[in-house]
Amino acid sequence: MSILRNPIAALAIAIGYAYAVPSPAFADEVTVKTTTTKHHYVYYGDHEIYFAPETKVYYWRENGTWRSGAELPVESRTYVKTGGVELDLDTDRPYERHNWVVTHLKELKDRVRHDDKD
Repeated sequence: MSILRNPIAALAIAIGYAYAVPSPAFADEVTVKTTTTKHHYVYYGDHEIYFAPETKVYYWRENGTWRSGAELPVESRTYVKTGGVELDLDTDRPYERHNWVVTHLKELKDRVRHDDKD
């Protein structure tokens, strides 16, 4: 006997499903907890290079596109010896926050220069 041919069985299944799925009336009783994972990077601003020490992955811009890999292109390797800025971001793709990083670091440098003049 097919369920489509037996309306009572179909009704019983529908009622059971309705009780199993929470209704919108109970939505305010549900607590959702989200956690933001921080990712640590060293940023070499003069050449727009990020390095993630934990995963040993570099991120760099090449011909207007962000690239990533375990090694930098040969011509960029000398730029990551010293002078990086350590920062934590809420993304595993640092270039997604690149505009924020550039703006934030510029504000920090401006503040330091201003404090040095005083």
